[in-house]
Amino acid sequence: MFANLVPFSILALIGPATEVETAGEVHQNLPVIHFSFPAALLSLSLLILFSILFEKLGVRLGIPGSIFLFFAGLCSRLSGFSLESFPIEELHVVALCILLFFSGLSFDRSLLRKNKVLSNSISLALFGTLLSMFFWLLYLLVGFSLFQNVFGYLEGVKREFISLIVVTVVFSIAVQDWNSFMFISKRIDGFRSILSNIFKIETTISASISVAVAEILVLAWVAIHPEYQVLSGWPLLLSIFQGILIGSATGIALGYLLMLTIRHVVTSKPQLVLGAVAFTLIGYVVSFSITHQGGYLCALVMGIVTSLTYRKSSTEEEIEFLAEELETLNIASEAILFFAIGLGLKSTSFIAHLPVAIYVWLGIIIIRPITVNLFFKGSVAEPEERQLLSLWSPKGAISMALAVTAPELLEGTFGLEIAEVFPENAFDFSADVVCGAVLLSMIIKSLAIPKIHSQLIGNQKVVSTNQEV
Repeated sequence: MFANLVPFSILALIGPATEVETAGEVHQNLPVIHFSFPAALLSLSLLILFSILFEKLGVRLGIPGSIFLFFAGLCSRLSGFSLESFPIEELHVVALCILLFFSGLSFDRSLLRKNKVLSNSISLALFGTLLSMFFWLLYLLVGFSLFQNVFGYLEGVKREFISLIVVTVVFSIAVQDWNSFMFISKRIDGFRSILSNIFKIETTISASISVAVAEILVLAWVAIHPEYQVLSGWPLLLSIFQGILIGSATGIALGYLLMLTIRHVVTSKPQLVLGAVAFTLIGYVVSFSITHQGGYLCALVMGIVTSLTYRKSSTEEEIEFLAEELETLNIASEAILFFAIGLGLKSTSFIAHLPVAIYVWLGIIIIRPITVNLFFKGSVAEPEERQLLSLWSPKGAISMALAVTAPELLEGTFGLEIAEVFPENAFDFSADVVCGAVLLSMIIKSLAIPKIHSQLIGNQKVVSTNQEV
């Protein structure tokens, strides 16, 4: 993935006022570190250790430690080093697969049904995502055109490509990421687990919805601009549906096989984690090898199927153990993603695009209260739960990873020749603004949510006391 992004997302990130430098020239000017296998293992080990240290520092400062890893990667680029032989692409694939699998595996449907908010949660995840994507399409089309015409961003990008850039940004930020919730929930005593399960359902459904809607929008764009179309209409549609079908079918089959393996083959609890990771990676390889897409969908579907089948035939102790052990692996995967994504961006470009990232972040917080109040209106959820849901649209590593892999979606799935169509700064722009918006969301919510929660719970206790009196 990152190998395909080297000319764009790593080597040619520029700000609106920066002189354009070709990818080859930039690459020649960077000192390259060639990694042997022992050196790569040492680097990965140090990365994991640094993630532990940064997490401890983040707890003291009230900010997720993965954010420090992102800036560590960004500063590595600033220092002028190119880790050419470091297996960033492979680590990226493994980390994102585990994140998606765990998102599908870990939600507790029975808890939401018991609290009578299961249907509300599904409606928020499904229709809330669709409504948000429609709003962001209009919001970003207007905003990006303004930034281009008035402030000089996206210089040299044709007007017809602005809409395609908007689609890549919307596709990325539409995915909720409950992993960004984990850090904050641990800092709040007595935080209700029902909120985490609502976020988990949102993550699983929004990830699928965003991909489907993005593919429809890109198909519409290709139909409007057939001069950029490499594949004809029907083979293109067939390729997309084949990827969705094989990815979903492989996920269902392997999810069921994983459940049978856990039930009848695994002999100890630690083997639960090894089996889950092995099946996740097998699913990605099988579906991607057949269609060159659908690997991430397979990981997500496998997690959902395993969750539904495994919970019916397992004890609470087994479920809690698997969730806790996979959570540790999940945190490590997120740390790897943050560092790898930061390493793939250029600091000057990232800083130059921060105003646009702030604009995107404002769009995220504008639509969230509308969708929550629309689909949780009249539910039995506690008032403070609704307020926290409406104040918080969790974004994290999944959105950032999807943003930097958008060129692969357009080239691999739709056959668009990105190098011939887009200027070098086009997708760099979308990756920068998505990553910037995600970081803003994580930092601000990490600092604000604990205080807001304390105020809401305090006010609720006062109201309850007055009612008793």
